[in-house]
Amino acid sequence: MSAAPQDRRLVVEPRHGYRRFEPPPERGELESFYRHGYADRARAGLAAPDLARLLSTDAEARRERAWLRATLWSDVADLLRRHAPGRRVLDVGCGSADLLRHLAGEGFAADGLEPSREMSAAARERGLAVRCGRLEDDDEGRGAADRDAVLLINVLEHVPDPAATLRAAHRRLLPGGLLVVRVPNDFSPLQEAARRRLEREPWWLCWPDHVSYFDFRSLASLLAAHGFAPLETSGDFPMELFLLLGFDYLADAAVGKRCHRRRRRFERALPSALRRDLYRALAGVGIGRNCLLAARRDGGSETGGAKETP
Repeated sequence: MSAAPQDRRLVVEPRHGYRRFEPPPERGELESFYRHGYADRARAGLAAPDLARLLSTDAEARRERAWLRATLWSDVADLLRRHAPGRRVLDVGCGSADLLRHLAGEGFAADGLEPSREMSAAARERGLAVRCGRLEDDDEGRGAADRDAVLLINVLEHVPDPAATLRAAHRRLLPGGLLVVRVPNDFSPLQEAARRRLEREPWWLCWPDHVSYFDFRSLASLLAAHGFAPLETSGDFPMELFLLLGFDYLADAAVGKRCHRRRRRFERALPSALRRDLYRALAGVGIGRNCLLAARRDGGSETGGAKETP
């Protein structure tokens, strides 16, 4: 966890209920943070543990990819097949581009945007169509509603103005197109229970990596206000259960690795349909380490709903 500077405070956004740091980081500060050295920070364990595992080249990274192919990436592809009107997919903040490559292998015409120069260049070297930049500034897509689906997988928590990102996604999508969003489920009932049990400050706050903090309700409310009708919501494995069971992965990184391996083993042991049913049920009571939400773009104007007021 990186503490925010003293002049920043966490506030509740009044209309939709998500939390955000005020004042937000300056745009230049964020661009420098992500464009220069973000991959190195992940490798060093200073940011994005999910990305750090994928950037590794050892056997653990191969096991991580095999698990993601069987779970999250499979779930995203399933949502696209069932709900997207076509196969043209834009993966925003595509990171290591492993999901992008998986979708291409599943027959989707997928390209990506990634703010890290190092990671976007590495993806292009692997033959993937990835541009460096933000969705809001993507010149290639200006004025064009040309995608059947847009993915925002672990993106909205990183941006100080999630509404602007959603308006840009709305502009890129054809009417009836699919938006798939995944964010951490923060300030959840299980997190709060574990925090009280361990007598800790909120460990999930991470400045300036995460500047916005959502749960299932606030995410659905924000999407609905910007022209997206939710179709399906799912959670995933509630990692805080390990803390409540006495496995303190916050105090010991080795314990954290063992907990993550147990989670992978559990999810791969379940049939996909059963796992999806279980995690959809957990989402109904606000449980899961992450929120995964699929929503359909409305058929109205490309503005994505009324502009949010500060």
